[in-house]
Parts: sequence; structure tokens; C-alpha cells
Amino acid sequence: MIKRVSIVLAKYCPHCVPFSMRNTSRMAEDLRVPLRVLDIEIPEQLEEADKLVEEHGDWSEDYLIPQVFVEYADGRVDHILTGFSETVSVTEASWEALFSSKLYHSLVHEQLATNHKSLKEFVKKYLTFQGRCRRHCDGPSSFLDLWSDLNNVIGAYACPGGYVSKVVYFSVDPDIKLFKSFLSSQVGEEIVTDRDICPATRHGWELGSDASAEIREVTPTGVIKEVYWTIYPKTEDEKSRGVFICSHPEKGRECGKLFVQDTKSRNRLCPSVGRPSATNFLQDQLANQPISYELLSWK
Repeated sequence: MIKRVSIVLAKYCPHCVPFSMRNTSRMAEDLRVPLRVLDIEIPEQLEEADKLVEEHGDWSEDYLIPQVFVEYADGRVDHILTGFSETVSVTEASWEALFSSKLYHSLVHEQLATNHKSLKEFVKKYLTFQGRCRRHCDGPSSFLDLWSDLNNVIGAYACPGGYVSKVVYFSVDPDIKLFKSFLSSQVGEEIVTDRDICPATRHGWELGSDASAEIREVTPTGVIKEVYWTIYPKTEDEKSRGVFICSHPEKGRECGKLFVQDTKSRNRLCPSVGRPSATNFLQDQLANQPISYELLSWK
């Protein structure tokens, strides 16, 4: 089973950005795996990039970029593509040849045959629950999907009054900076602090026999990461405010954005419906690659 796609690149390289970046994003989406970007201009990524190219790619002291790799759960690595030193059109032609090749179609077919369950389906079935509201009322709290793609799910636990107890980010390979950017775009940077973000690891065995059997259809590691964001107020002003989800009490969910207001307020609509939606925000973030998808070393 394929674990991820990796690309070694540099922002200054016309063979890398934008079209090689777009093509590796397409590969990761087709294969339903995370994309790892290793930028040789970033010191902490350069060492890993050099190691990957030296051991599995086209190595020289001044090696060509981009170089693209498919990494498997059992530790195997396949070198898929290297850019050319000629014109960009030559590298672009190599990408077109790859996508039309029997090799690529075989990779996708085999991967989807073994990895046919989506993260969103697994999260809904095994990792969400009905709870109780906190600091607002005694009503029930249920999980609402705010944004998701093949490899990431972000949602909130909210009561019927729209009050959000916590926001949870599920991912096989989470990007904490992306999660914080999402939260900041909704509620403001001043509210999103590191002290309120807590990572956790969920294993199939702790979720029951059915989950244990199905989790490897979602992730080759058998592990899903959860990152929680819950505000822990310290001052009286912080205690008086809360996070709510924009919704209409009669029509149901409206724009679905998060916003901050007095916890005693009965208002259900955010003050600025024209703000960018969560979906558009994250699409923009992912489009403005390169982003490293291995920003955290999980314990």
C-alpha cells in the first residue's frame, strides 16, 4: 500500500512551480494519500531531500529537480520522475507521458483496490459521538463537518444553540500550521493560541474490532491523528465570550463559519456572511504550495 507521494523541489525552479506541484497534488489525490513537499531552500527539509534523492533517485552533488517519489507502507520507495535541464516543455511532456502510462494506471488501480474507504467515512463511523454542551447549556452536542478532503477532516462539536465546545482536526498526516490558519481565518488570530491546541493519536484496537479491521483501509500506519482546539478561558472577558457556528434556527446551517460572541447571546448568524468560507480558504492554502505536510514529529 502506498503511504505518500513526495516531491523534492525549489520555488525558484520553473520545472517545479507551478505545474509539477499541481501534478504531484493530482497524484496524491488520485492515490488518496498525503503529499510531502521537500523544498531544498529550506534547511530543515534539505537534509531529508538529499537523503531521499541519494538513496532512491537521480543523485549528484547538484542534482536535477523536481524529483518525485512514491513511498510505501513497508518502507519501499519508487522513483517516479525527474525534471530535465532542457526547456520546461520537456519536463511537462514527461508528466503527460507518466499520467498516460500503464505504470501510473496500475498504481492507481492497485491503491484504490486496497484503500477504498475514505477518512471522512471512518471518522463519522468511529471517531465522532454525541456529547453535552460546555459553559453554555446542558443541551446535547453533535459533530458538524466544517471542511474535508480525502486526507483531512475538520469539524466542530456544537449544541442546538450553535455554541462550539471544541473543534477537531482528523488526519493521517496532519499539518498544524494549516489547522491554525483555518481557525484564525474564522475567529481571528488573537484567539488561536498554542496552549489550546492538543494533539492525540487514535489506534484501531482502542476503537473496537470492526474499527481495527477497517482502519488500515484508511491509513497504512493503522493510526489516525486528532488535533483538538478548545478555548480555556483565563480572564473574565475570555469567560464571557464563546465560539459559535453560523446557522439559522429555522433553516438549519447557513454559511457554516465560526465566529465569536457573548456566550449569553441568542444570535445565530455571523456578522460578516461575505467572509471567505472554510472550503475556499483551505483550497487557496493548498493551491499556494509548497507546504510541508510533515511539520510535526508525533510522539
